[in-house]
Amino acid sequence: MLAQLLFSGLALGSMYALVALGYNITYATSKTVNFSQGQSVMVGAVVAYTLYVGAGWPFPLALAVTLVALAVLGLLVERIAVRPFLRSASIAWLLATIALGIIAENVAMLVFGKDARAFPSALATRPWIIFGAGVYPHELLVPVVGIALMVAVELGFRRTLAGKALRAVAFSHEAAGLMGIDVNRTITLAYALSSLLAGVAGVLLAPLLNVSATMGTTIGLKAFAVAIIGGMESPRGIIVAGFAYGIFEAVVAGYLGTGVREILGFGLVIVVLLLRPWGLFGAPTLRRV
Repeated sequence: MLAQLLFSGLALGSMYALVALGYNITYATSKTVNFSQGQSVMVGAVVAYTLYVGAGWPFPLALAVTLVALAVLGLLVERIAVRPFLRSASIAWLLATIALGIIAENVAMLVFGKDARAFPSALATRPWIIFGAGVYPHELLVPVVGIALMVAVELGFRRTLAGKALRAVAFSHEAAGLMGIDVNRTITLAYALSSLLAGVAGVLLAPLLNVSATMGTTIGLKAFAVAIIGGMESPRGIIVAGFAYGIFEAVVAGYLGTGVREILGFGLVIVVLLLRPWGLFGAPTLRRV
């Protein structure tokens, strides 16, 4: 039983880390957080389901269109709910992104319906026996793809011009502007990438959790918890925290029940905030007085 819980925890944990990495990207570049990130998870799953299952498109084409849709969604969130308030140095972006998430969820309910639907996957029909545990191949695919994407993001930040621009903006808006970098465009790119990562998580989780209009809310909250635990400005810390949180959840749910899982999981966030407000792998910010 423990082996099965560990595999499930790794799958969920990798997706928490992927979504939480989106929080890190937007926070690093703009000091803002997209609180509709969980709904991006849902939109990814719903759009992919609609195109692949509903319209009968080939999965690669459905996935490509879904990713484009998610990037556009991130762009819209930044333009509508973040940029106007950043210009006025207001924190109203917090409520605006939450509002957009609620709107997206209710639109999905109207269009897609309230019922959860199974997302077909050939890798989620017959389990493999590994260490005496029945594990679906899809549960193995999820962390592999998640880790590959996280490595790709890390390499992109270090080796591409767009990645270097994101790092420069994260370091200093003023310095980046003096270097000829369009700060607003770079922040928009960060939001598009953040939404895209969340959408990929939604597509990967769909065969395991089913597709529904409300599936992203809890995932978004838990991913934010992972970002807090790992350290909002520490990508590697977030990845470690994501896997640890996923395994923690799976083991607690397996032995104590799902209700206890939520209590202990979010209780852990409170403990971390009390002991290390900057996260386990983050560093305190020094301020001049």
